Amino acid sequence: MILNGAHQGVAGFGTASDPNLNAVLYDPSQPVRQRMSILNSTTIARMYHSEATLLPDGRVLISGSDSLTRYPNGSYVYPEELRLEVYIPPYLSQGLKQPQFTITQTDWAYSRKYSIVVTLFQGKTSNMRVSLVAGMFISTLCGRSALFTNILASSSTHGNVMSGGRIIFPAFTCAGNTCTITVPPNAFVSPPGWHQLFVLDGPTPSHSAWVRIGGDPAQLGNWPNHPDFTRPGV
Repeated sequence: MILNGAHQGVAGFGTASDPNLNAVLYDPSQPVRQRMSILNSTTIARMYHSEATLLPDGRVLISGSDSLTRYPNGSYVYPEELRLEVYIPPYLSQGLKQPQFTITQTDWAYSRKYSIVVTLFQGKTSNMRVSLVAGMFISTLCGRSALFTNILASSSTHGNVMSGGRIIFPAFTCAGNTCTITVPPNAFVSPPGWHQLFVLDGPTPSHSAWVRIGGDPAQLGNWPNHPDFTRPGV
């Protein structure tokens, strides 16, 4: 999905105009010239520094937009936006029940295998997919912010993708309702970091679970070891 931003101009300094009020879907599986389709719309201009954040239930949180000044008296064409919206994509608006899964191990090493127990309501595990979405928010600086691919992958602000900016469909096998996922092989395929794990029953995603892949090589998790401090993370 492509969200927010403007149809004309560049980011910042009052140089963008004609806000993009539609969510646009890019589907690479469709024929050429049929891959872009317009979804729902908003009435709120989400311009410079707007965000689109994938929520664990598959919805998208839309927020932000810094003020853009164009008039000599200092008034705003597009004021600073403090309202929040939640967009419900088509894969959640078809009346289909979301699949479910349980997971016990959330700290994953490269090339290892980890199991989940799934519950599907429409399809079978033979037609199921599993996705890993790199965890981050997306901020619009220039043009439109984007959440790409079949569920949602990630893009980022300032043209800099801190967590890999990718979506991965890992290999897995199932025996009954227990499915064993093979973790990507190395940091070139999946840089170390947090990912939202989804199960896809046809087009319908489950609620996600956060998994960490590749450990913590930068030692970002070395939080203070004080008795009055609760350490976050896995």
